[in-house]
Amino acid sequence: MDPQVDTTHVRKAKKYANASLNDFLDNVDDLTQAIKDVETPDIARVRAKVKMALSAAKSALADSASQVRGQARQLSKTTDTYVRDNPWQVVGIAAVVGVVLGVLLSRRSDD
Repeated sequence: MDPQVDTTHVRKAKKYANASLNDFLDNVDDLTQAIKDVETPDIARVRAKVKMALSAAKSALADSASQVRGQARQLSKTTDTYVRDNPWQVVGIAAVVGVVLGVLLSRRSDD
């Protein structure tokens, strides 16, 4: 059982960020394709550097996404294990949090 870690807002933000980054990388790739026929040594050197940076950026993006997913899974497993091993402590903590929030919200609505 793999609990959902993402919320709708987080998924939308991730989707937007990924789309924006992918658009940028595509634009850089298009630019390198547009200047591929220019054969000056300076342009060739810049084109090679851009291609290497583009490849590194795509690789880093894939690695970081994989790392975040792994960390989220590990956090989910750790939380699940703690809740299963200590159900009454979790109920107590939830009750205290509920009381504190209730007090804070009731004070706020009295103002």
